[in-house]
Amino acid sequence: MSSSRREPADLAALYSRKASNDATAAREFAGNPEISDEIIGFHAQQAVEKWLKAVMANLGLPQQRTHDIDQLGRLLEEQGVDLPVPRSRLAELTDFAVPLRYEDLLDAEPLDRRATVTLIDEVGRWAGDQLNVRRFGA
Repeated sequence: MSSSRREPADLAALYSRKASNDATAAREFAGNPEISDEIIGFHAQQAVEKWLKAVMANLGLPQQRTHDIDQLGRLLEEQGVDLPVPRSRLAELTDFAVPLRYEDLLDAEPLDRRATVTLIDEVGRWAGDQLNVRRFGA
């Protein structure tokens, strides 16, 4: 069954499970200096994106086929949803979406791994609250 035919609650649960998996990967990789910032940032971006999409699905909003966290956050704010942190802070992860995996970040600042893990944990707890589910995060 395609995701577009799932019930909103089922789609929200699917996104949440997948977000939790990406968050776990980002947390585990963050402590390993041999794993690049790009890989950690990618999994962090994916976790946040999927948690935002889970909340959107839970609200019955149309499925969005984008990796742009700023756009997803704006759509939620337009529905009166308060994000867990400023949208601009979430949107910083958009640079780690799929296109980045094929490009070099010549001018990029090193990823603050601790802050990134804290951010995904905050978003996971927020998403859990939004979905009336116990914590997804650490």
